[in-house]
Amino acid sequence: MRAFAIAAMITSLAVPAFAQQDPKAEANKAEEQKKKQGEEIDKAYKDAVKRTTREPPVKKPDPWGNMR
Repeated sequence: MRAFAIAAMITSLAVPAFAQQDPKAEANKAEEQKKKQGEEIDKAYKDAVKRTTREPPVKKPDPWGNMR
């Protein structure tokens, strides 16, 4: 019973500390994380586009081209 009373007192002291936290802080963290993830995706996309080469397709030789 004594341990329960001590636990209840500690919990009652911690409750006001939770009430003082800013609820928007968690939303801001989630927003920042989404923004960073979006930036990483954009960077990966741009890198992939840079790596692709835009060479014209190789023209296949036409062995009968002179006969037409």
